[in-house]
Amino acid sequence: MSSSMPVLVLVPGAFGTPEGFGKLLPYLTEAGITTQPGGYPSANPEDPTKATCAKDIAHLRDNVLLPILDQQQKDVVLLTHSYGGVVGGGASKGLDKKTRTADGHKTSVVGLIYVAGNITLEGESLMQAVGGAYPPFIKLNKPSPNVALIEPHMVHLYNDCDAARTEELAKAMVPHANLAFETPPSAPGWADAGFDGRRVYVHTLDDACNPASLQQMWLEKSKVQWEVVDFPSGHMPMVSKPKELAAQIAKSVKGFVTL
Repeated sequence: MSSSMPVLVLVPGAFGTPEGFGKLLPYLTEAGITTQPGGYPSANPEDPTKATCAKDIAHLRDNVLLPILDQQQKDVVLLTHSYGGVVGGGASKGLDKKTRTADGHKTSVVGLIYVAGNITLEGESLMQAVGGAYPPFIKLNKPSPNVALIEPHMVHLYNDCDAARTEELAKAMVPHANLAFETPPSAPGWADAGFDGRRVYVHTLDDACNPASLQQMWLEKSKVQWEVVDFPSGHMPMVSKPKELAAQIAKSVKGFVTL
């Protein structure tokens, strides 16, 4: 492991951007944690007809993770939210400490933190993982063909946020290519033994987008051990409870460093 604290890469959920983690940053900085955005091209895409899940995974791996590991020579912890779990899962494959050390590298992805994260198996699209159909709050072909939005956003994403923030939070949402949800990901890194003891799942108990029961089903389906943290929030705790979430993240990151 490198001598400094790992870089925390922030991978947003669908319909969001890394800027959505903004309220966490002061608390993470206070805890001595450096962050880097981990966006991907299916959010607000240039061409939604080509914005596949596989391209999201390749972008995160090749343009974010590997440069930190191989050029900056720093370890990484992946913080993924919702659909970001699918992207981060695929992008982290083979980057765990055990595999990287065997390959002669000094840096690795030392931990995974999923916040209400989608867990998909190899070749299983997000659409399949949620039952094979879009939930009614995902509005297809809006605001333009081949992309979608969530409506009403306060009910499903921000149910534990002040209604006075409705307009502000609407501006934080971007159109997302539905092709990313319908195409399969590559094999997930979390499935590998190299991440044993290095998986944390923040289980959002009052989630109106990824219900707590669905998250539990995904955890059981993964067939690997996660440290599950029951967290009393809606789908966006980085917005509704940033101080509390940052404290949990800092605890997890420091735990990974000591392994």
